[in-house]
Amino acid sequence: MTSSFRSSSSSFSSRPYNDTNTSSIFSASTVPSLGPRESSPFKVLIIGAGVGGLMMGACLERAGIDYVILERTQQLPVPRTTIQLTANTLRSIEQLGLLEEVMKISKPMSTVTLRKHNMTVVGKRDATYVKGRYGHYSCIVQKTEFLQVLLSCIPSSKVQWGRYVLEIVNGNVGVQCRCANGVVEAADILVGADGAYSAVRQNLYKTLREKNQLPKSDMEPLKFTLNALVGLSEPLDLEQYPIVGAEFSEVNIIVGKDSPYTLWLTPTVGNRLAWSVGGELLTPEGSDDINFKQSEFGPEAIDAACALVQDLTLPWGGTLGSVIENTQRDFITKVMVEEKHYKTWHHGRTVLIGEGQGAEQAILDVICLVNLLFRIPDNPSHHDFCAAFEAYYAQRSHIAKNAIEVSHAMSHLMNAQGLSADIKRKILFNLPDW
Repeated sequence: MTSSFRSSSSSFSSRPYNDTNTSSIFSASTVPSLGPRESSPFKVLIIGAGVGGLMMGACLERAGIDYVILERTQQLPVPRTTIQLTANTLRSIEQLGLLEEVMKISKPMSTVTLRKHNMTVVGKRDATYVKGRYGHYSCIVQKTEFLQVLLSCIPSSKVQWGRYVLEIVNGNVGVQCRCANGVVEAADILVGADGAYSAVRQNLYKTLREKNQLPKSDMEPLKFTLNALVGLSEPLDLEQYPIVGAEFSEVNIIVGKDSPYTLWLTPTVGNRLAWSVGGELLTPEGSDDINFKQSEFGPEAIDAACALVQDLTLPWGGTLGSVIENTQRDFITKVMVEEKHYKTWHHGRTVLIGEGQGAEQAILDVICLVNLLFRIPDNPSHHDFCAAFEAYYAQRSHIAKNAIEVSHAMSHLMNAQGLSADIKRKILFNLPDW
């Protein structure tokens, strides 16, 4: 499989992937006749309580398959970022009975507007047409609030907080995880949903490397692309920031002139503004040679990055500094955008779910995998699980690869300087909505 990891808000899509095979839980048409299992034929151990992990739990809960989620942190993260949900994922959320709750915390997207540094409009991409074509608007949702909605349909006993995984034993009859606090959890299969620096991945790859079965490319570190400063403001004054009070979210992208920064501004619910600046912000020395083990930075690095971008101009007047002043420091993070295509998605009783284009692809990974697990017969064999993982890889790998390639190309285009990049952006943002 090609697992792709990206930590960036510098990509957008108003049009969902045409991926009908993985956008419905239990293949939609089978839900009324089959429904959830009366008794679980096996148990799933999920590592990570992010979007992928909690979505996995919510779907398994609906399917009647036993599971437990282990999360290394003590609670959900503070709200710093937003995610975009398109019709593909909203259909599955509707099947889970969570659409109404998600709509309460989301704002539909109307347009994506590209501007020059002087606020001249280069072009606009309409996003409202997707409602008539695909059934749902693309929506902007605060990530932590979305996680809370997913968590609301999962029994509290199914999520164990503060469980830092140290060791994983992967055998032909099951898996075991030993946590730092001494707790040992056992299950029939294990799903790694714990991000780019996954403990599950590291353990799995260590085992395969010792057996000389790990591809050389999977041994290489994540490739550093750029830094991004990301924040979510407090509720803003509507007179000063009228855009945040609109019914629809107009995403603004401002590309600097002779500047390493591209500014993204995304209004979200509660009169708040999600903002991010992508570019070579405090790029670590030797970044091409270091296998980074840290994807976020501390307060000093965040303050230094804020000082670099505080004078960036906003479309409605003023500077980014005023938005930063209205953003709690805990709600700002500086991350390294890193990319990687992994070839190994599963081995034995362990399988990984990736994030080719953020939350959207993680959710589609989950839907595909749960559909396959749902079809496994009672008293499953080791072969049954391996066959399901192989089918998951076959269905999702090319889509995830395409997602990361599109995301990479979009990120490069939005941050590139020069006449060629200007022309490409002009063409892209003035194409018709075929």
